[in-house]
Amino acid sequence: MTRLAMGVIGLGWFGRRHAALWRDLPQTRLVAVADPSPEAAAHAAEALPGVAVHADFESLLARSDIDAVSICLPDRAHEAAATAAARAGKATLLEKPLAHTAEVAGRIVDAFEAAGTRLMIGHVLRFDPRYVEVHRASAPEHLGTPIHLRAKRNGIRSTAARLGERTSILFYMGVHDVDAMQWVARCPIVRVYARERRVLGTGNEDAIYAVADFANGAIGSFDWSWAWPDGLMNGYRAALEVVGTRAAAYMDCTDQGFYAVDEAGTTGGDTHLWPEINGRIVGDLADELSHFATAVLDGRPFVQDPREAANAVRVLDALARSVATGMPVDVAGASG
Repeated sequence: MTRLAMGVIGLGWFGRRHAALWRDLPQTRLVAVADPSPEAAAHAAEALPGVAVHADFESLLARSDIDAVSICLPDRAHEAAATAAARAGKATLLEKPLAHTAEVAGRIVDAFEAAGTRLMIGHVLRFDPRYVEVHRASAPEHLGTPIHLRAKRNGIRSTAARLGERTSILFYMGVHDVDAMQWVARCPIVRVYARERRVLGTGNEDAIYAVADFANGAIGSFDWSWAWPDGLMNGYRAALEVVGTRAAAYMDCTDQGFYAVDEAGTTGGDTHLWPEINGRIVGDLADELSHFATAVLDGRPFVQDPREAANAVRVLDALARSVATGMPVDVAGASG
């Protein structure tokens, strides 16, 4: 069996999981990783024996024994590494969001198209069975025409404090729901109006609430917060619903189906996204990476075109402008 030779750029929380999965998946073998941090490099050398460790992505991309890469850097560092990977001819799995602005997102997609190199964005909800079932139930022959949609994604304040000014709740969390809502509605968002609340002093928004107009006339609402106390079970709450002229569908992944109870209270755990079972990471992230590897090896399409991921970033840009101006904002490039 042919195995895809992989590299990983960025060894933070997500990059370490990508590396472990590329090492363990039957379709892939992990060849090299890159991170400028000496601590990250030392951890990789210990955790990944036999894998080359680079201090920069340029030297990793120069290797002729690597077919493809994961890029797991902060969104504001995506452009340099991604466009270099495109020029190097490395099929690339780029963690979400595609970029921190729509302009940069467009340049990244253009670079891959110009180079004829394959690009997939890590929108993990496309591999979550709960979201996939909502998408399936929202097919026009079942749902009819969408009337209204609602998405909720709430996290804990220690996450916001850890990230500080390096990102926004829109790009760290909101991109999931913007992509999912347009995917489920099968229609682009054309206009948004958003309000924010800042009280906790974490360096970013505590909460953003927004409404959205879709090209087909449907309306949507977003509820994003990472102001919840750290005692929130599982560290997050998320939900999605759509109501149409014939039917409706919804999901709520606050309840993971597992509880641990002691004198201090009740806690939960991840049973879907990337749980570790019998020493291996399984779940949605494993399915996402497996899909990428198989599609590259077989020449099949990815489940999402990168232009769809770029569309989500355009909506995020409009939401950010609405927050800043206090006014409704049209989504650039969206058609009604």
